[in-house]
Amino acid sequence: MKRIVTALGMAALAGNAWGAPATGPAVQETGTESPASQVPGTQVAGDLVPYFPASSALEQGVSPEALAKLDSLIQGFVDAEEVVGAELLIVVNGKAIHHDAYGWSDLEAKVPMETDSVFCVRSMTKPLIGTAILMLAGDRKLKLSDKVSEYMPALDVKGWEDVTIEHLITHTTGLPYSLIAGAKLDELGDIHEVAALGADYELEFEPGSKLQYSDQGTDTLTALIEVVTGMAAEDFVRTRILEPLEMDSSTCVMAEGHELRGRSIPKYMGGPGQWKRFWGPDKPPLFPFFLGSQGLYSTVEDYAKFLDMWRRKGRGPSGRIMKMTKVKRGLTPTDLPFGAGSGFQGLETEYACLMELWTRQGEDGEKETVAFGHSGSDGTYAWAFPEQKALVMYFTQSRGNPTGLRVEEALGNMFLGTPFDPNQVAPPLDEFLGYYQENEPDPYRAIIRDGSGIALEIRGKGVVPLSYAGGDKFKFRDNPGQAVEFDRDENGTVTGYHIGTKNVEYRFEPSEDLPSVDEVVKRVAEAHGLASMEKLGPVRFRVKIEIKKLGLTGEATSLLQWPDKYRVNSSMGPDVERVAFDGEDVYYALGDTEPAKLEGERADTMRLDHVFARLGDLKRWHPTLRVIERVDDGGKDILLLRTGDLNGPANTLYVQWPSGRVMMADTVIFAEGMGRIGQRMKFQDFREVSGMTIPHRTEITIPNPIIGTVVTTIEEMEVGVPAPEGVFQMKD
Repeated sequence: MKRIVTALGMAALAGNAWGAPATGPAVQETGTESPASQVPGTQVAGDLVPYFPASSALEQGVSPEALAKLDSLIQGFVDAEEVVGAELLIVVNGKAIHHDAYGWSDLEAKVPMETDSVFCVRSMTKPLIGTAILMLAGDRKLKLSDKVSEYMPALDVKGWEDVTIEHLITHTTGLPYSLIAGAKLDELGDIHEVAALGADYELEFEPGSKLQYSDQGTDTLTALIEVVTGMAAEDFVRTRILEPLEMDSSTCVMAEGHELRGRSIPKYMGGPGQWKRFWGPDKPPLFPFFLGSQGLYSTVEDYAKFLDMWRRKGRGPSGRIMKMTKVKRGLTPTDLPFGAGSGFQGLETEYACLMELWTRQGEDGEKETVAFGHSGSDGTYAWAFPEQKALVMYFTQSRGNPTGLRVEEALGNMFLGTPFDPNQVAPPLDEFLGYYQENEPDPYRAIIRDGSGIALEIRGKGVVPLSYAGGDKFKFRDNPGQAVEFDRDENGTVTGYHIGTKNVEYRFEPSEDLPSVDEVVKRVAEAHGLASMEKLGPVRFRVKIEIKKLGLTGEATSLLQWPDKYRVNSSMGPDVERVAFDGEDVYYALGDTEPAKLEGERADTMRLDHVFARLGDLKRWHPTLRVIERVDDGGKDILLLRTGDLNGPANTLYVQWPSGRVMMADTVIFAEGMGRIGQRMKFQDFREVSGMTIPHRTEITIPNPIIGTVVTTIEEMEVGVPAPEGVFQMKD
């Protein structure tokens, strides 16, 4: 259910061997590619030539200063604990100008990262499946225009009549991100059972009309490869791609006892300072059979060999393995917007045949692909710059981290000539803090303090950390291609900001005519009556959870004790999550791990993600409250109550006036494996139970198309239940 951070968490790349973008000043024409007599992996004078012989930046026409900035940037990620460890390989003109490891391979044991480690590259498997399909098209075993149902009887059902192979390879079928999220794969059996799940799913749009990234679509293609070839998909990938490219340190299935396990590194999820191991080489395989959407394990050098084949227009070390026409087709973007973030300035993100692209308009008005590649949700990134004859592999084992987008910014400087300075010192920040809106009475945004810097807080969406870029400009830290530029009046006072040319926000101060905080807090407490629990005793809820887009259902049990204690156990598929608050400390556990006491921002966001903090005694939970504005919602008078000042992220409650009923909440939460995210909660179906008025249905919208809306429904409620000793510290 991941790759949720930063619009699928995928770095958007680009590539075109057909256009001729200008060479950036950091790359000169002094470098030369390996001559034909020294094709990687061949014998010369009895010696085996390394696939990518060692060289230097200067010898290959790359600025040593630009390379030093990139090296320092990645070391900074490790020092700030934004990643556990990393490995970086840069190849120019077929020669390795930089190959280094950073940080830790095993965080707990303090084992340093080593070069040539084996990573799970997750979604970077997709380009291999795209390559396999294009190879089969080149072999005339299939056509991209063929109907999928002609090959797969399980998908010969209503709704699939017009779905073609091209729809699958371009993510335009209408399938969701995943239909196996939370499932036990060993119970499905094989890739054909995964593909068959699509038969029961109602496609979300007319095939070909939209682009929606889909693991399910790629896994369907993987099953299709087996139907067309009569062999296992992993065997086809091995014999047609891995072996011809001498990718000897790659495998489609990391089986127990596999020879590469000794070089495989643990995988982590969490966030800065919060990384937790979720897989290690001593554990059973994550995937019992080959998932073409995410199953490949590889090294930086092996994956560079694969992208180099694409850069060489289909040629491998022993000759052509893919037709040039199919390479060109594979790097031709769809006409549909992809919308992923990036650090490449002035380029547009697009998607082709299971390959990510970055493009720009050429002088003739046609699109030029400047770079291509892919990323993986466990923190791996890869780029190819065909005009500069350059390849860059940046692999981490830190799930969902967006640091690759900042690496892109440095690569833009190194290969495309765009400016990059990661070390600018920001001016005093207080003058930028404040509330902003596009037009009155639009709901507000805020510029807030975020650690030692500032951030843009977008209600219900999240918190966007900003990095100073000079003048009054601040880049999005995790999407450097976008920036906030502040506007000033003739006296130099900040009056607003703009993002690009269309999004303009104006600074404002809350009106003095708004109801007071004390009055609003009183009305909320009276409207919901949660203080009744003081006499009723603890209350237990049993809640159903539904994520329709992922086809998932789960449940949660919540125990509340007035005024400030709670315990929540929730499950979704095989995952069980426990959260507890005893009035002072927050405790957390995922799966069968031991409960841990949380601290810092993560503890604060989890403590406030509860009904008490939204419908109860608000001053107990939020020492700093402010009524920001009032808006009209279909004839309803709504007050926006902010639960904090500008010194950090805060939630916003939408209070119907004068009843005091809380109708909606925009909150900031910390999700395991996703970090800090926003969500919008709409409260519905209010019912009175024992003097309390509680919403029995809540729609929670996560700002990511993969998840969409989560619906929770109270199915059972008991009052006056016993609270076992230690339950709020997870000692039970």
